[in-house]
Amino acid sequence: MKTLFQKLRISPEFISLIFLFAYLDSIKSRVSPGQRFDWYIFTPESAIISILQALIIFFILQYSFSWLQSSPSFDIPWKRTAVSFGKGLLLYLILSNLFSILISLAFDTWERNYQTEIQVSNNIKKVLDFIIYGGFYVAYLLFHQFKSHQKQLKDYEVALADSKITHLKQQLNPHFLFNNLNILDQLIEENPKSASVFLQNFSELYRYALKNYDSKLVSWEEELEFAENYFYLIREKYGDAYELKINLENPKGKLPPLTLQVLIENAIFHNYGTAENPVKIHVTFGKYLTVRNTFFPFKKPKHQGGRGLLNLKEQYRILSKETIQISQDKDLFSVLIPLIQ
Repeated sequence: MKTLFQKLRISPEFISLIFLFAYLDSIKSRVSPGQRFDWYIFTPESAIISILQALIIFFILQYSFSWLQSSPSFDIPWKRTAVSFGKGLLLYLILSNLFSILISLAFDTWERNYQTEIQVSNNIKKVLDFIIYGGFYVAYLLFHQFKSHQKQLKDYEVALADSKITHLKQQLNPHFLFNNLNILDQLIEENPKSASVFLQNFSELYRYALKNYDSKLVSWEEELEFAENYFYLIREKYGDAYELKINLENPKGKLPPLTLQVLIENAIFHNYGTAENPVKIHVTFGKYLTVRNTFFPFKKPKHQGGRGLLNLKEQYRILSKETIQISQDKDLFSVLIPLIQ
């Protein structure tokens, strides 16, 4: 029974409510003015038949509304909803009439049952039953779809807030500022031209972070520009210990802000590069954002970090039906992220 409820995406409480409605409706249909009291009025066989019919209707609608479960938002296309409901009604009438024909042929009751008035009356009743029980079911599906999207929205807001806090701590903390200002101070004395370029990239880094503070998605072009500015600072700090190569393959789509920066930072944080043996980071923008880096782990692995990648995976779980793919072997670490259309 539990499997049946899961298949139909209904709860025991919902089916109990439908049975109660069918039972009360059967009692109402048996009561007429001037009728003598009879315990037959309260027998449940009519309600049991109705609930079986309702389950058949639910199965048909579950099939015709299968697209609803994969809908990425709660912006319900009402025209498509009406068409799906109409298709379900047509299928129900075909199946129920076909079943009636088979029963009539099996018990030789064709002449008695298949009169025009009887068939018109029966089909009107079937249409009304489908509208009533089908309406309950579709309303139930839409209600739970709404609740599911509300929960997803809440989860996304929590993940986004956590991501914002993490990135602000990483990028605006005094240690980060102190290191880069020290580099800038050295460059001013040694190479004023390089200092000017460094300052420009440094300011662009913060401008981007502040501009997209409240954005859920940004273009891949913006992400690429930000990552290049960020990597310039990395090169000034680590020299030739890390190399960045970017390849464009007709990319289209958007990303959560700071996605590429998180992936580059993850490669730098967990791998030890030197000028003689640099960590090579390859970034490819196409249908997916792919970031691969050669794997040179520290002799003593760092136990902190990786929070940004976890936050990114959670954001994608909520924003997209697709997931982030992570793979690793002894020489290469790869992250593949779908661009959101």
